[in-house]
This record gives sequence, structure tokens and C-alpha cells, in this order.
Amino acid sequence: MIKYKLLLAPLFLVLLQNVVFAQQNLRYTQWKQDRIEEVRSEDGWLNLAGLHWLENNKNKLVIDSNMMSLAGNPTDKSLGYFEWNADSVWFLPTISVQQTYQLPPKILQFPEEHYGDRALKVDKWKWSIIERDGLFGVRIRDLHHPALDQFESIPNYDYQDAWAIEAKLIPKFNEFIMITNVLGQQYEWRVMGHILFEYQGKQYELLALEETGKLWVIFSDETNLNETYPTGRYLYVDFPDKTGKLNLDFNYAYNPPCAFTSFATCPIPPKENRLDFAVSAGEKRPKEFSKHQKP
Repeated sequence: MIKYKLLLAPLFLVLLQNVVFAQQNLRYTQWKQDRIEEVRSEDGWLNLAGLHWLENNKNKLVIDSNMMSLAGNPTDKSLGYFEWNADSVWFLPTISVQQTYQLPPKILQFPEEHYGDRALKVDKWKWSIIERDGLFGVRIRDLHHPALDQFESIPNYDYQDAWAIEAKLIPKFNEFIMITNVLGQQYEWRVMGHILFEYQGKQYELLALEETGKLWVIFSDETNLNETYPTGRYLYVDFPDKTGKLNLDFNYAYNPPCAFTSFATCPIPPKENRLDFAVSAGEKRPKEFSKHQKP
């Protein structure tokens, strides 16, 4: 009987490995599908059509030649105008827009509890307010954007167990870092902890930032030269167990919004998160859309 059990043990191990592998692939397949739906969604990145910064002499929202933008001089095509101070932004629609779309005479668009929950819609257009480095920007969406039809999928590497690395989190309190975005703007970001891991016998460390209550890593690696987006990728990491151990799974590394549109303000990796090896896992660089390039 013991000999029989010993003979079956390797078979059970193989079956268990196959089950685990199937579960990993199922989860990875679902994540890839969720990512496609995310970038295609109404609040995704494919429909961005403009980003304009509010100025005192340029605060009227207009539609002209199938484009939405800001203007300074009075115009019949104006939908309304923006008023703002240091911590709030209001939109005041014209009387005709108020009546057509049943809007109040003055609408608060910033601040907001969740991004986009104070967005406004007029026909196929949708806009919301973002704040970057003390400036307010009007982020414009074309809900019928041509890129939505051009988009097919996001290329990915196959799932590989080797890129699910056991790591350890060293929590940090009251630690902040200045992060620069693609526009050169800088802002302070909270550091949740330092992730320590080993790769090919060498010790590495990544800063984990706080993003909507989650651990978030902005990193770059050697694949950025040819295969993945040049400025780097992002990765959410599950919180550690009681011993501080966590799973650093690079298979779920994803493209920044700037990989899909030039109208985004993506933070770029700090020098502490620039890896000197190729992370051949996660999302690859997607197809670029000419309609999203700034004039």
C-alpha cells in the first residue's frame, strides 16, 4: 500500500500543478479582458479628445469644426464658461444649454470624491476637471472617438510563473516622494513602503506608492527600449501577509494611459524604480492611433 501511494504521489503533484496553472491562466485571461473593457469604457483612455488648461483669459468652452476647446473671446458657439479659485472649479452653462440639457445655472465640477463623478455631457462630448501641480485642466472626451473602432486589443506576454516573485514589504510612515509626469509637472506622492525582492541572485528594491488605497508601483525596465511602452509601466500589488511577504507578480504590469493617448498626464518612474533587467511579462506596447496625436 505504501509503495502504491509513493507511485501515485508524483501523479498527484502533476495534477495539482496543472490545476494551479489553469487557474492562473484563467485569472490572467480575465484580467486581460478587463483591461480591454477598461480602456474602451466611457471613462477609459481611447476616447480622449483634448486636454486644455484653464487660464483667466481663456475660459469659454466651445465646439468648433467637430472639436471641443477653450476660447477667450465671446462666441455664439460657446456652451458656457468656467469660474475657479484655488480649490474649486464651476461651470456656468449658457441659457440655451441649460434649457436643452436641463442643467442648473452653476455646476461644481471640482473637487470630487471620485474622478469623473462631476463630469458633464453635451451630445457626444463629455468633460471633467483634473488638477495637476496647482493648475486645472479640462479633460475632454469624444464618446464617438474613431480610436474606439480602430482599437483591437492590447498585446501581452504569456503568463509565466517565474515573474510571480516572492517579495517583502518594509512599511513606511510619513514618507513622500516627488513624482514627475510626462508634462514635466511635479507633485508629492505618499510612499506606502519599500518592496524588497531577489532576481537572478541580485537584491532589488521598489518604492510602493499609495493609489486609491492600494499598493502601486511605477517602474521601468530594459523592455522599454523595444517591446513595452518607453516611459515604463504600472503594477498594483496585493498587501502583504502578517509576516510582510507579498507576491510581486509582474505578469500584471500594465501600460500607462499615455500608451493610448497623448492627452494624459502619466507619472513616470522615479529613479529608485528603474530596473536594470528586462521584465518580459505583462502588457506590451499597444498600437498607436494617429487621431490621438496632438496637432
